[in-house]
Amino acid sequence: MKRFSSLMVQTLLMFGLINLSFPTAWTDSTISHDAYYYPAIESVGFIRKDRVPVAGFIHSSDHNQVMMGWNHVIYIKPYPKHVFKKNDLFVAFQKVDEVFFENRSVGFHYQVKGVIKIISQTPQFIRCVIVKSFLPIRKGDLIKTYKRISPYIPILNDKPYIHAQIIESSETKRMIGTGDVVFINKGHEHGVRPGIFFDIFEHHERDFELSRRTVYTDPSKSYSSGRLLILTTDRETAAGLIVWAKNELLMAHQLDVH
Repeated sequence: MKRFSSLMVQTLLMFGLINLSFPTAWTDSTISHDAYYYPAIESVGFIRKDRVPVAGFIHSSDHNQVMMGWNHVIYIKPYPKHVFKKNDLFVAFQKVDEVFFENRSVGFHYQVKGVIKIISQTPQFIRCVIVKSFLPIRKGDLIKTYKRISPYIPILNDKPYIHAQIIESSETKRMIGTGDVVFINKGHEHGVRPGIFFDIFEHHERDFELSRRTVYTDPSKSYSSGRLLILTTDRETAAGLIVWAKNELLMAHQLDVH
């Protein structure tokens, strides 16, 4: 009986730690009239056509690990003309792939992997420690200056009249649903701002199994398949959180946002 109780306690502790590590910010209890709380906001990646201001890259680690995470000590090879000071914070990120929409390049997809803090410097390298870990960090990953983003996103009631489309998922998934972060092909130059809600409309392929010809339903004559909250914006793209979806959405389908 004592052994069973011990196992139960360990299981509960483990479950509690898992919940703390991966908070479900899309539940109804986290939504208020004024702001939406999304604690993982700093892990949200981006799609950008413009140049990203890179300060250096990850050269190696203390114990030569292939994948590095929280509290690991790593070494940065800095790029020229960048100033580094002790305790400064930088974001570790990776270029994933180039995103195309309607045969036109939208930009490159970048994943944010973690936050590092400078410990000390040598003439050739900068010694750092990983203070936040979102994805495994590897040699060759890039770094840029860290800017704190508030996890409280003010809800905006006024939204622009735009017709956008979901063009990529943050984890390059084939199937997406509630809790996933995705990207749309409209950004702040189109009036898109964090805190705006959009409806998602899915174009179903009626004859997907029977014919190569694709037949779409008119989204203006159907109900929405989900709800998207804009988290961050770039000039021509934006990242959003699917706060609700009636089922899993297939990225191969056309997913309209308006």
